[in-house]
Amino acid sequence: MRSQRTLRAVVILIISAFLLRLYAGRLALSDGSLLFYGPDSYYHMRRILYTVDHFPSTLWFDSYVDYPHGLEITWPPLFDVLGAAVASLGGSTHGAEMMASLLPPVLGALTVGVIYLAAREMFDERIGLASAFFLTISSYAVAVNSFGYVDHHVLEMLLLALIVLSLLRSASGIRWSVAAGISIALLAYTWMGSAAYVLMVLIYTIARMSLDLRDGREPPKDLVMAPAIASLLVLPFWSSHWMLPSAIAIFALLGASVLGYAIYILSQKRLPWYSLPGIMIFTGLIILVAVYALRDGVTSLFYTTLVTRLPYIIGGEMSGLIEEASPLLTMDLKSVLGLNILITVAVLVLVAMRHIYDRKKILLIVWTLIALLLTFGQKRFLYILALNMSILFAVLFSEICMLAERRERRQMVAVTLVILVVMSIPSLWRLSRISDDAPDIEGDWVTALKWLKEETPPTSFFDDPSRRPEYGIMSSWSYGNWIIYLGERPVVANNFQAGVADSTGFFLSESESDAEGILNKRGARYVITSWEMLYLTLPSAARWIGEDPSGYLRYTPSGKYLSIELTDRLRRTMLARLQLYDGLNMSHLRLVYESGTFRGESPSTASVKIFEHVPGAVVTGRSSGPVVAILNITTNQGRRFTYAIETAPANNVYTLRLPYSTGDNGAVRAEGDYVIMNPETAKELSVDEEDVLRGSTIQLDL
Repeated sequence: MRSQRTLRAVVILIISAFLLRLYAGRLALSDGSLLFYGPDSYYHMRRILYTVDHFPSTLWFDSYVDYPHGLEITWPPLFDVLGAAVASLGGSTHGAEMMASLLPPVLGALTVGVIYLAAREMFDERIGLASAFFLTISSYAVAVNSFGYVDHHVLEMLLLALIVLSLLRSASGIRWSVAAGISIALLAYTWMGSAAYVLMVLIYTIARMSLDLRDGREPPKDLVMAPAIASLLVLPFWSSHWMLPSAIAIFALLGASVLGYAIYILSQKRLPWYSLPGIMIFTGLIILVAVYALRDGVTSLFYTTLVTRLPYIIGGEMSGLIEEASPLLTMDLKSVLGLNILITVAVLVLVAMRHIYDRKKILLIVWTLIALLLTFGQKRFLYILALNMSILFAVLFSEICMLAERRERRQMVAVTLVILVVMSIPSLWRLSRISDDAPDIEGDWVTALKWLKEETPPTSFFDDPSRRPEYGIMSSWSYGNWIIYLGERPVVANNFQAGVADSTGFFLSESESDAEGILNKRGARYVITSWEMLYLTLPSAARWIGEDPSGYLRYTPSGKYLSIELTDRLRRTMLARLQLYDGLNMSHLRLVYESGTFRGESPSTASVKIFEHVPGAVVTGRSSGPVVAILNITTNQGRRFTYAIETAPANNVYTLRLPYSTGDNGAVRAEGDYVIMNPETAKELSVDEEDVLRGSTIQLDL
């Protein structure tokens, strides 16, 4: 009877987890369309749709990224292939998007079941159920498991939980060793950074072998078999760029396991048990020193992995440049997150004090320490720490319940429920907040990219991006995946940080000629700016080129808020000249679209603007003084502004390059003709669209 009740409880939790993750992503559905959470979801979806058409092959080179060069895609394929298998059931593109969006809630719900089994294996049934409950309501888990969050993180969580469960049970049967090896390999096929989790297995291997030797157990063959299976499974692709870091880590784990097993056999007869960790750690240090000293041939692969890959996983040079890669060191300990971290660490210390020699508890300790290291390096890894938090919160809940069990049964049940509610409040409070979050791309960006797709010349090879399309889009790397997927146009820079140097260099350039050089080099025909680029993401953009953000923006406390002041230097940048001043006094960029929402003051500006990069009509002639060209413009939103450009003549000859034509040629149109004037006279001039697009020369003496 009890086992049936437990089974029902677990099934209810799994179903609840699925429904909760559906509810949390409900705002992804908007006006009959589907918007995804997170910019990477858009590229995963692009790759999934490509894989549906080329199954089981996936997209390994994309000419729509890092235009005009294209980019090799280094994401491991498993999530996208799995997503394609599910999406293929949807039929139409919209149906495929819907099916792919359902995959994260399903995998997230399955993870709840696996955590129940793992926690029960470590402790008991009550802690197992409580762990499943806390993971069900964990806002950090729901954030990456919700409907519409089509990203590999949810599969990463599930496979990590399966690795832990398999390692916990591997000593009891060979099938669990095989399961552990398969799970490790599948994780390598899911995420390039899986070496961090292999490190967890390595430390656990050393610890468990030492404990087994201390307790006189049989040699731990399971700890050798798991990495052996994983090595065999990754071997076919081990040298691929996307697999190499994980493969090296898995091969190192296998080598360490074999070495540890050999030491184990020798130590049973000749050496004390504590010689095993000492010899393995010493050997590891010698290997690391050798790899660092040689840095050539095969060892260069290990060196590159250690020096470039692992530092990135824990923040490294990306700290301060990418929001999700920011460290957690500045968190407020009085916040909900700070409280959760403190409780997690406190309970971990309690478990370590009580169970430091327990083979199963030592896995929880090592796993949690690695999760904490990752999270403090990059706060995005909170979704991984959520697994550990759920188990450790369940341990705390069990400890409190044991105190309550001294009361009468009715009182005990009431007290237990109260404790459960109290412990759930922080998660439920934060969960209610993220459940009201809509995808970042909603509103003006969706409308702008729809306009871009429908009103600009189409580019080729979108569905099979093996060849170079006709032109690219210059915008912030933060919006690259949106532009590719929704606008169906190639981008100079995207969320892989490809092209970010030229993108940032263009927008922060204070010289139009330098900026023009970047546009020409990159083949960019359109430039997209936004209010967020100016006021929110500019600090990280400045850091990309080694500049101090305070040189562009100054923040002054104003009550509960910060007042933002734009410096003169920022106003000279291409970003400000376009976003704030509509390209005033610029020769090659003209406004062709602006969104309907206006934000800010002095001046108020459209949330999103699109500019076209054109040769511009060249107007030249004689003039005895400075020349100014003026043209009244009405935008697609009905806003009126005056475009003006000026120049000084050389030897009484002036030259102006004009980006707007005077006909009715688009959403943004001229009101009348140009007025070309100097201090002595003024003349009107009409300019054809063909003259602007060809860079034709028009003679006009003043």
